[in-house]
Amino acid sequence: MFRKLNGASVNFVTLAVVGGALFAAYKLHLSQTDRQTWFVLLSTALTFSLFAAIFNYWRLLKITEAPISSIAAAAQGYIELQGTATTLKPFKTPYHGIPCVWYRASVYANRVENPYSKKVVDSRLLEYSESDTLFQLKDESGTCMVNPNGAEIIFFEKRTFVKNDHRYVEEFLPAGKRLYVLGQLDTRHDQVDSEVINKEVRDILTDLKTRPQQMLNRYDHNRNGEIDMQEWELARQDAIKQAHAKYAMKAHTGSFTLVKPTDQHLFLISAKAPHELTASYRMWAIVHLLIFTILLLAFIKLA
Repeated sequence: MFRKLNGASVNFVTLAVVGGALFAAYKLHLSQTDRQTWFVLLSTALTFSLFAAIFNYWRLLKITEAPISSIAAAAQGYIELQGTATTLKPFKTPYHGIPCVWYRASVYANRVENPYSKKVVDSRLLEYSESDTLFQLKDESGTCMVNPNGAEIIFFEKRTFVKNDHRYVEEFLPAGKRLYVLGQLDTRHDQVDSEVINKEVRDILTDLKTRPQQMLNRYDHNRNGEIDMQEWELARQDAIKQAHAKYAMKAHTGSFTLVKPTDQHLFLISAKAPHELTASYRMWAIVHLLIFTILLLAFIKLA
């Protein structure tokens, strides 16, 4: 459940609920004799505050438990990577044409109070689109692809403009910006079938046959000037190892993809560094815990 929720939304809703409960108490002119109403308001605020504190602490743990890795040294599994985001082909936001690696765009029809004040009294969503194009993440050691589908994108940039009573909103991650990505490194698509391996083995052995002297030096163990069946099998086994090693190396030269985890781990793409994220989640966890403690003391005093 925590993985599916948006961090900013949880914090905003919790503060709104707590503030709304206190505002309701003020507007209703509640006194200590109105215990039933106080219990309802405080119980609601306590529930939201506790949930938000646990939510932020859980996210803090998920970020700190993920192993930090360079792209070249990354192993399959749940990891965090940092690098510069680029696209293989030019990619831009649909309305402003800003070079980016990901965007979310919306068009709203604004209804204004009168043509002179231009005050918006209602907005209706007309169009919505979100990119799912893979982009490239590059650090000093190598590159990998990132599939943003299903990720929580945080600390993105935003542009808005109004034209002909329509409001155009774009949220995006600019191209060339350093990103922090937390997700599942998937190398399963790089596993090749036996047919590909066998072709590579044949190519290696064919090349070896064109250099008979080198083949004799390596595999003619009985020194009779010929390669018998047993020695040829050794050459074939070496070729198989070379073929597997070749495709294993490709998995560390940018041909793997970071995707949404299949378990309960987070999938985050952030324009802020991990230490800034952990500081933010730690701060919010403390804030909500303090609010919860104050509300709990008020609840106990009222009981």
